[in-house]
Amino acid sequence: DEMTAASQDGSAERASLEIERSSAKKGVPKRNGIVKMLIPTSPHVPHTHTVLEQDDDLNDESHELSDNFEFESESYEEEDGDSEHGMARGTATPAQVAVNIFISFVGAGLLGLPYAFSRSGWLLGTLSLALVSGGNLYCMLLLVKIRKRLEENGYSGIKGYGCVGREVLGPNGEILVNICLVISQAGFATAYLIFIAANIRSATSGKMGRAAIIYGCVPILAMLVQFRDMKKLSPFSLIADVANLMGLSAVLFQDFEFYTHDDNIVSVDLKGLVYVTSICIYSLEGVGLILPLESSAKDRAGFPLLLTQVIFGIFLLMAFFGTCGYVAFGNGTISPISLNLKGESAMFVQMALCLALYLTYPMMMFPVNDVLEDLLFRDSMKPPTKYWPSRSFRCGVVLTTATIAYTLPNFGKFLELVGASICTLLGFILPCFFHIKVFGKSQLKVWQLLLDVSIIAIGIFFGAVGTFDAVMKLMEIDGDDAGGVVEL
Repeated sequence: DEMTAASQDGSAERASLEIERSSAKKGVPKRNGIVKMLIPTSPHVPHTHTVLEQDDDLNDESHELSDNFEFESESYEEEDGDSEHGMARGTATPAQVAVNIFISFVGAGLLGLPYAFSRSGWLLGTLSLALVSGGNLYCMLLLVKIRKRLEENGYSGIKGYGCVGREVLGPNGEILVNICLVISQAGFATAYLIFIAANIRSATSGKMGRAAIIYGCVPILAMLVQFRDMKKLSPFSLIADVANLMGLSAVLFQDFEFYTHDDNIVSVDLKGLVYVTSICIYSLEGVGLILPLESSAKDRAGFPLLLTQVIFGIFLLMAFFGTCGYVAFGNGTISPISLNLKGESAMFVQMALCLALYLTYPMMMFPVNDVLEDLLFRDSMKPPTKYWPSRSFRCGVVLTTATIAYTLPNFGKFLELVGASICTLLGFILPCFFHIKVFGKSQLKVWQLLLDVSIIAIGIFFGAVGTFDAVMKLMEIDGDDAGGVVEL
């Protein structure tokens, strides 16, 4: 009897192990698997590896392209009957999720809004921001609905935007989405270098050249991007969070302190419509974060309402920030607005923002390097087999972004290019297209179908016009651009 019982226990143990391994292969996290959390400091960080405590023989299966764009929550739990469609339940409270959403969306793009409002007028700028916020929210909620429908149809392991692209369009769809995310991430990182160069050059009264500033950033950044474990960047993330908060708060405070002009504050100027819309799209880009953020929530059913409330709050903050900055400096508003600041505290604010974006750069490039290495290198050329190809490649990527930042010195125009092109595709066109593909025309109401088609059509038209406009402006060489300092 004892031998029989022991045999049964052994069989049960083996069966349990097989089920556990099978679940891992299907993308279902192990029960009580602990996931490390790192809150991003910038608005566009749809990434970081999900690090589960699992058996070594499963590690080889955790390097899919889509995994490079997963947002990490503190932990996931899966209890009998509590998971939804095989999806592990998150543990983040509504307050924690709200903070993560806010931090993820509010960042460098905010500094370009006052100048954008000066181009379009404060009223048209606010209306454009409202329309972009509403459309962005609608498309983000579409991704939540799409994943839920795919899970109901038996799909599992849909962790991020790239996974949705894979299930809807196959492997090419996943590659398309992830490449777009890579380009957008690299674009944001490049914008950071442009910002840093402009502010340091301003703080030193032009005594330091742009080339010296930008390429001087490369050596340390080239070392920081070599980290393959996101938790090692946690100290830099904390410093960047504090510096970012201090810098943005100081900018808003000094908007009121330096109201010293008699310029006429314009409410509507249609000539700036394309520009302000592009900047708004850039500032609110974060669609790649939505599915991982929803996964991290303990109350997934309440996520849509929570997201709506937070996005509305972010809209109010951005509208207030953009309007105050424009009203404070009038026709002299510069992009980024930190260059408008005067007095003894100006250098402190500029350096705080530069530090925040400098330390954010490695986190922005984390998924970029992982995805590109997966696409370009065979396993035999990647760690732990070989290290030098990867290290050399990552240094080359940093040098490439620095060269682009030096070649395109204008912060505002570069934001317009990224916002009008890649951000429009990721934030508006693809979600609506996926919605139609997954649900089918027969399952959608007439107004839903018309709305999706309208957003796709407007997105394509605006993306083409905005990208063309941005490219034409970037090709213009005027006095300010030649010096690479500011846009007046």
